[in-house]
Amino acid sequence: MNQKESAAPILERRVAYKMEPAFFHDPPTCTTIVAKRNNVPGIIRRAVEESLERHLATKFQKAIGGAPARRIAKRLAVDLHHAGDRKVFARQTKCTGFMEVIFDAVEDDYMVLWTNRAVGISLRLVRATDGKILWQSKHKAARGDGGLPFSPISLPVSIARAARIKGDPEVFHSIADDAVRRMMRTLPDTRRDPAFH
Repeated sequence: MNQKESAAPILERRVAYKMEPAFFHDPPTCTTIVAKRNNVPGIIRRAVEESLERHLATKFQKAIGGAPARRIAKRLAVDLHHAGDRKVFARQTKCTGFMEVIFDAVEDDYMVLWTNRAVGISLRLVRATDGKILWQSKHKAARGDGGLPFSPISLPVSIARAARIKGDPEVFHSIADDAVRRMMRTLPDTRRDPAFH
C-alpha cells in the first residue's frame, strides 16, 4: 500500500492505502458497512461503524450502517460475510458496495502511571458483483497519557493524567473517529466529482 501522511509528520497519523483503477471505472453509489466477526468489544465496534457511516455519507449517495445492515440481512435471511448472499443483499437494497471493517488491534493498557488506548483498523471497499477490492486502507490511532515521575510532586500528576484517559468513556469514540477520518481522506467523493458522472 502507498503511504499517505496527514499534515503533521507524526507516525500515528500515517495512513496506508491503495486505490484500484476499477474504482474510477465503476464506483458504487452506495456502500454497506460490514464488520468482520471477532472478539472486539461492542462499544468499539459500534464507535467505528457509526463514525464510518457518517464519513461514507460524505463520499457516496447512500451509506447503510452496520446496525441497519444487520437488520436488513436478518429480514432477508442472508449472511453478509458470504459472497453469494451479498449479491442478494445488493439486488434488494440497490447497494453494490461493501465496506469491510477488520479490527487489527485493540489496546487498552493501564499501568497506573501510564495509560494507552489504541485501535488498529483495516478497511476494504468491495464490489458485490465480482468481489473485486476497489480501495483499501490501514491505520492505527491511539491516545495515551501519564509519564514517569521525576520528583515526588510529579507522581500524583502522572497518576491523575493516566487515570483521566482510563476513566473517559468517550476516548474510544474519539480514537475511532480520528482513525476513520484520516482513512476517508484517501477515498474520493463520488457525489461531487464530475469524473464519476
